[in-house]
Amino acid sequence: MAKEGPIKAEMYLGDVLKQYPAVRTRVKALFGADCLQCRSNQKESIIYTSWHKGLDPKQVVRELNAALSAK
Repeated sequence: MAKEGPIKAEMYLGDVLKQYPAVRTRVKALFGADCLQCRSNQKESIIYTSWHKGLDPKQVVRELNAALSAK
């Protein structure tokens, strides 16, 4: 089984952006530029935000971890 990475679906999007600024471009591409500045990202998990945008949270986490490991 492959190592998943440090970013988990249960994490708050705002925390991910603070801890891993290298994924900002990917977050912008997945969720839109508004999600980078929105105050709600401090209390919404990747699961919730993915659901709200019609995305699969597992795929989002894979993409964010891939973007992190590519930097």
